[in-house]
Amino acid sequence: MEGYGRAKKFFNANAEKYSQSRSHAEDSDLDILIESLNLNSNMKGLDVGTGTGFTGLRLARKIDIVYAMDIAENMLKETSKLADKYGVQNIIPIRGSAESMPFDDSNFDIITSRRAPHHFLDKAKFIDESYRTLKSGGMIGIDDMTCDQNYINYLNRLENIRDNSHMAAESPEGWIKLLKDAGFYDIKYHIYERRISFAQWIYPVRENSIEGLDSYNYIINSGPFRDYIKWENNTFLKKWIIITGKKP
Repeated sequence: MEGYGRAKKFFNANAEKYSQSRSHAEDSDLDILIESLNLNSNMKGLDVGTGTGFTGLRLARKIDIVYAMDIAENMLKETSKLADKYGVQNIIPIRGSAESMPFDDSNFDIITSRRAPHHFLDKAKFIDESYRTLKSGGMIGIDDMTCDQNYINYLNRLENIRDNSHMAAESPEGWIKLLKDAGFYDIKYHIYERRISFAQWIYPVRENSIEGLDSYNYIINSGPFRDYIKWENNTFLKKWIIITGKKP
């Protein structure tokens, strides 16, 4: 997990706050992701970059067993706490990185990753590792922030100001290429968007921190990007892509 120092520091420090995030727990993109997968009770799943485990816990209610993998120890502790709280016994927290998964080939029926891939050091390696560890006929389901290709550099700059462990979000075209290049087929995607306040977006970073103030100023002065996200009364439209593919 070398190279993930900034991400581990940020998420270990903020794990408890993320476990209380209503957006991560309740936003409709999670419903769309779960519904887009062909789930049945005898499946084995992996949630990559699980954070505090909201996606893994939802999967665990639908399938036989779920491995919830993350690089940050404190995030996995919160996953265990939430599993105990909700009486979920078929989820296994495990440390590991997206680019080097500690699993055998053809091991899983389902692999998911929600609101995490923009932190991965190498998304192509993540996709290749997902392909390797999926069984034939298995599905990958990804859910992450996105925007149109023309504005992706603006989005990545803004997110990096907020949190310097942010690596890069992808446009829909970028994700389709990554999945196709790895060998996935039957690729389908849905764009989920909702208006959020600046305060909701910046959490758990404080609005009056250097990162918060710099982020606000960047939006105000971003011109075309400010118009694209429909900035109004300290709110804007945030977009996520939910994209799936199958392994032959």
